[in-house]
Amino acid sequence: MTAITHRYEFLFLYEAKDCNPNGDPLDENRPRTDPETGEATVSDVRIKRTVRDYFLSLESDVAKRLAAGREVLIRDTLKADGYLSEGKDRAEQFLAEAAKGKKGEEKRRTLEAAVLRGCIDARLFGVTLPLGKNEPSLQLTGPVQFSAFNRSLHRVSPTLVQQTAAYAGKDNSNQKSFAERWLLPYALIAAYGVANETAAQTTGLSEADIDLLLRGLWRGTAALNTHSKLGHDPLLLVVAHYQPGYRLGALPRRIDLADRTVEDTALRSTRDYRLEVGELLAAWRDYPMLTGLRVMQDPRLQCRAGEQVGLFMELAGSAGLPVAALDI
Repeated sequence: MTAITHRYEFLFLYEAKDCNPNGDPLDENRPRTDPETGEATVSDVRIKRTVRDYFLSLESDVAKRLAAGREVLIRDTLKADGYLSEGKDRAEQFLAEAAKGKKGEEKRRTLEAAVLRGCIDARLFGVTLPLGKNEPSLQLTGPVQFSAFNRSLHRVSPTLVQQTAAYAGKDNSNQKSFAERWLLPYALIAAYGVANETAAQTTGLSEADIDLLLRGLWRGTAALNTHSKLGHDPLLLVVAHYQPGYRLGALPRRIDLADRTVEDTALRSTRDYRLEVGELLAAWRDYPMLTGLRVMQDPRLQCRAGEQVGLFMELAGSAGLPVAALDI
C-alpha cells in the first residue's frame, strides 16, 4: 500500500467514570495525576495499548493477522519453554527460514521487512527490537505519536474504595479479607496525537492503517471491559488534515470546559459542563495549511464557540471550516 503523503493531527476526548484510566504501579496503582494541577494524566503507552488490544480483538488467529498485515508486534508471547519472550525472542519469531544464517545488517533488513509487512502497530508506532549480542538492533521511529501525558480538562479527586475480597486473607480465618482499589469518580480526558508523513515513508504507514487507528481509538476505548477500565466512553474524535510538513499544534490547550454547574472535582457527567472550542476553531480558520477536518461525536457532549452552542461539526461548519463526518 502507498504511504500517507500529508500530515494529521488527532484530538480525542473520552470520559472515564468510576474507573482507573491509568494506574501507577509504583504508587499503589493510584490513577496518575499531576501533583501541581490536580489533572488526571494518561500515558501514550496506555492509549497505544487500547489500540493494540482492539486490533487483537478483530482476529484471534495469528496466521490470519500476519497474512492481512494486522499482527500486533508488542504483545505477550511465549517461548517454546513456556517463559515470556524477550525482545530478541520476539525478533526471531519473524525471521523466515530464508533468513537463517544471516547476520549483521542483512539480518536486520530481513527482520525489518517481515515486521513492517506483518505488524500494523510497527507501521503506526515504530519498533525497537534487539537481535542479540553483537548484532544491530531494529529501530524505527513511528509516524504516529501521542503526547507522553494526555490530561483531563479539569482537576480530579482519586477515591480509595474498599470492598470484600473473594477469599480469606489467611489460612486459619473464617472471614473474607478486604480489598482496596483506586478510582476516579469522573474525568474528561483529551488525548493528542500526530501522524508524520515523512516517517511514514520508512514504515509504509497507509491510509488504511490510519483508518484502523481511528477505529481503535473510538471502538477500542468503548470496548475496555476490565475491572479497572469499565466506564470509558468516547465523546469526540477530530482528525485534522494538513499540507505536508505542517500542523497547528497544541490542540488540547485550545479547548476548555465552560458553563460548569459544579466544581471541577464534583463533575460527574457531560450534563455538568460544555466544551468551549471557539479558540480552536478560530486558530484553524486562520491557518491556511489546514485542508480538512473529520469529526466523530457522541451527542451527549455539547460544545460552545462564543455564544453558539451545538455539536462540534455544526460549529466548525459555521466557522467556515472544511468539515465532514468521520465514518468509523
